[in-house]
Amino acid sequence: MKGLINHFLYNTVTLVFILWFSSVLGQNPTPEATIKLAFQQSKTQQTQSPLVKHNTILKQAFNKEDNNFNRYWLSYGLYNQALIAHRLENKKAAEELINRAIELLKPLKEDAESQALLALQLGYSSRFKSYWSMMSLGRAAYQRAERAFALAPTNMRTNLALAINDFYTPKAFGGGKKVETHLKKALQAPNPSASATTPTWGKQNVYELLVKYYQKNKQQNQAQNFLNQGLSEFPNSELLLSLKQTPP
Repeated sequence: MKGLINHFLYNTVTLVFILWFSSVLGQNPTPEATIKLAFQQSKTQQTQSPLVKHNTILKQAFNKEDNNFNRYWLSYGLYNQALIAHRLENKKAAEELINRAIELLKPLKEDAESQALLALQLGYSSRFKSYWSMMSLGRAAYQRAERAFALAPTNMRTNLALAINDFYTPKAFGGGKKVETHLKKALQAPNPSASATTPTWGKQNVYELLVKYYQKNKQQNQAQNFLNQGLSEFPNSELLLSLKQTPP
């Protein structure tokens, strides 16, 4: 009887949560859409609360059934909460959250999307570590990005993961040679279906990194060209709007 009651309560809470997000989004929400909305609310309200509430639901789903889908989206939700915590200067919370996100994805070695996300998370987590730990995490991030790319070479996020790693690797260590190639491959990647199981995030980051890459290499026309393309596709993107340079 207790099990049935807990099962009923879980489903009731989940249903209420889904119905609420459906009313806000005006459609059947995907995990990615609900995380995105919670992230925006957390950023606007300057609190982790919206993401905490959403990640609680994701954690309940994971506890109910441990599978790749639930692991991925809980990890992605925790990653976004870590970004908010860091933004609010709560570095201890950010580090704890990103560590939890990383541990969820480590076992998923045959899933390209999980490996790509893990590569980004490992790179992000290095900012909380010592110099030697940063070096180790950098190597681990690169290995995960390479693994993701090997599993799905035409995927946007696997190419983005490799490009990010290469962009932030110093030239003295061979960085900067593959950024352009992988970012252009990322732009050519097939558009994912808007299903509940397929991640779609990352394209704004591809445009952002292209702009930064060309600005860094003093190719302002190319930088402006990709910024225009990005803003044409994402006109309200804070990420891309922040790259607009003020005329002298």
